[in-house]
Amino acid sequence: MRRAVNALLAAALCAASACVPGARAAEAAAEKPARSATALRPTPHIRRVVFQRFDEVQRAADAGEHQKALGMLEAIARDFDDGRALNSYERANLFYFEGFIRDALGQSDAAARAYLQVLKQPGLPAIMESNTRYSLAQLQVSLGQWAQASAMLRAWFAISEDPLPEAHALLARALHGQERHRDALAELDAAVAEAKRRNLAPQEGWYLLMRASAYAAGDLARTASALEALAGTWPRKEYFLQLAAVCAERGQTARRVAAMEAPWLAGWLVDEQDLLGLAALYLEAGLPARAATLLDREIPAGRVSTTPEHLALLATAWERAQEPALAMPKLEAAARLGNDGALWLRLAALQLLNDEPAGAAGSARAALASAERRPEGARLMLGRALYAMGRLQEAREAFVLAGKEPGESAAAAKWLRFLDGEIAREQMLRPGATGPAS
Repeated sequence: MRRAVNALLAAALCAASACVPGARAAEAAAEKPARSATALRPTPHIRRVVFQRFDEVQRAADAGEHQKALGMLEAIARDFDDGRALNSYERANLFYFEGFIRDALGQSDAAARAYLQVLKQPGLPAIMESNTRYSLAQLQVSLGQWAQASAMLRAWFAISEDPLPEAHALLARALHGQERHRDALAELDAAVAEAKRRNLAPQEGWYLLMRASAYAAGDLARTASALEALAGTWPRKEYFLQLAAVCAERGQTARRVAAMEAPWLAGWLVDEQDLLGLAALYLEAGLPARAATLLDREIPAGRVSTTPEHLALLATAWERAQEPALAMPKLEAAARLGNDGALWLRLAALQLLNDEPAGAAGSARAALASAERRPEGARLMLGRALYAMGRLQEAREAFVLAGKEPGESAAAAKWLRFLDGEIAREQMLRPGATGPAS
């Protein structure tokens, strides 16, 4: 604060166009030279006796005694309310000091009113008008006075030469507040372009506003572009997840996978729902081995809970990845944990498909004995497994029982016809067996 106020007082002493203090971090944008048409205004001055009083105000403000400084400004206004009345430039400085101090106190409404009083004074130096308009626009944005802020900034642009990119971003905020999202995007583009022209780095907040304005405008491509910039330059988990959500809306599965995968590889994806979502996405995208690898890492780590459903999902991933040897132990663990007949039956089918009929028979019996669900087809599966083991009579008994189940009777009848033929042929091949009677 002292630097800015010192600049004001030094300029006043030199009877030059005063550079007044800026109230906010982006004040540099308002300190650019004013346009030449306004720079030709007559230069006002501050009388030494008034300057000395302002210097005392400055010292109080520097010490953090803001209330004391306001009281001193009131005293100046009162002491010079006579034949020594303040001239317009002195009044402008008094109001500017007030606005600056009230802003520091968080009294935004009062600060804005003080800055408006500055602008009412005739013959303001161009730089002082420029700084005041910019400071006031910042306050209006902070107060949510979007229309007033955008009008004030338009007026500021009209008198400012070579504005810094922050000014375009501030106008974008005001336009976004008015739901003029396309106009806001245009100003943000101008901010980014101006920053690049000056070899400055664009700010994260600009892209956050770009993301919000683009999404509000229904422009998913621009939303994705803003999120890509955020994730690439300021990598955070939420930016990648938001980008993945936008890619989902656009039907871009491959880009969605990349956006979801990056934070997992970085170690940022730790919530169970996020991890399960990525596993499901891998499966949807035809990448089952990645889904299995993820779950094989996260279930033992405890970030994905060990439940029958999650173990079954892991088994599904390995099965789709054509890794039955890895799938079967996971499926068995899921079936045991949940005592789920459907999972036992699924395991039996996988075992039988992979030439493990003994295991399939055991799993089928476990399905029949399960406490949770006794799935349809379990007796048929047992019969098939026993047949594959060459135990034809036991298989026939299983199919006879399956024939008593409403959902299995038709298939069981076919198996029995086939099996009776097999048993008859086997008997004929035994030593001493006679052929059919002629």
